[in-house]
Amino acid sequence: MALWAFAVAAAASEAQDFVNQMVEATKALNYDGLFVYQRDSQLNAMRIIHKAATGSDAESERLVSLSGPAREVVRDGAKVKCIFSDDKEVMVEKRQPRDFYALGLSEPVAKLADLYAFKTEGMERVAGRQTHLVGIIPRGADRYGYRLWIDADSKLLLKSAILSREGRVLEQVQFVQIEINGNIPDALLQAELEGTGFTWYTSETEPADARAQPGQEWDVRWLPSGFEMRNSQVQHLATSDGPVKHVVYSDGLAMVSVFVEKVMHKVHPFQGYSSLGAVNAFSRVADSYQVTVVGELPEPVVRHIATSVAFHGR
Repeated sequence: MALWAFAVAAAASEAQDFVNQMVEATKALNYDGLFVYQRDSQLNAMRIIHKAATGSDAESERLVSLSGPAREVVRDGAKVKCIFSDDKEVMVEKRQPRDFYALGLSEPVAKLADLYAFKTEGMERVAGRQTHLVGIIPRGADRYGYRLWIDADSKLLLKSAILSREGRVLEQVQFVQIEINGNIPDALLQAELEGTGFTWYTSETEPADARAQPGQEWDVRWLPSGFEMRNSQVQHLATSDGPVKHVVYSDGLAMVSVFVEKVMHKVHPFQGYSSLGAVNAFSRVADSYQVTVVGELPEPVVRHIATSVAFHGR
């Protein structure tokens, strides 16, 4: 029994090491690749071009849709520009960098061990390359599981899947072609869609405490274990007439956002549930405020978080 326990612990440690190396490789390497992104029945082909930070140059990235409407996302450090040809819109905002295709871990892997079990599951080929297959299994029913295919040589993530508690694949990303550590000319990081004649929006943000208003002083009174607030700000979004309080929570792996805004006169608020792949959203109206919770968590959990949002003092 002791030998079995030791073997399990060693496998978990190895799996965690692979994930740590993957996180570092995602930021530190140059790569240019084609991948497919599947959510439910939707399948999209994408190209990602990533250039690591060098000297005074910040980490930069460009994501291009190769199927459906022409769309591009360009990130230069913390500045993100999204260009949508179908809506003829460009959105520019500053936000904390989060990988376009890989896991955005906000905690060291070792700190996730109380919430998730890590294990190695052998090796498989992806995009013609050998990968280590790592499983991340939630210890409770209030979050999803993950499978990661990590390149044995570069440690880049070449395939990932988010799994329901029943093991069903909710969404997945898989490279079909990738070039690693090649030269990335600056021209490849420039958007081809110029946005001429498009409507441009800039998402302005400020700390949530900077303009606190009584109607915006909300608490989230229930979250799954391990979730902590990562960011809180007031945003002025193109899609809203008034300020929106946006609070982000994470357990270090999964993320959930809570949006609260005043219901404007003659605007019919949305109430109810929607989902796409692993992302679930639930909206409700409370005291003339629209509360929306969006996250990669099971629908009952998202709903529970939304119903726990309450005004201070109530």
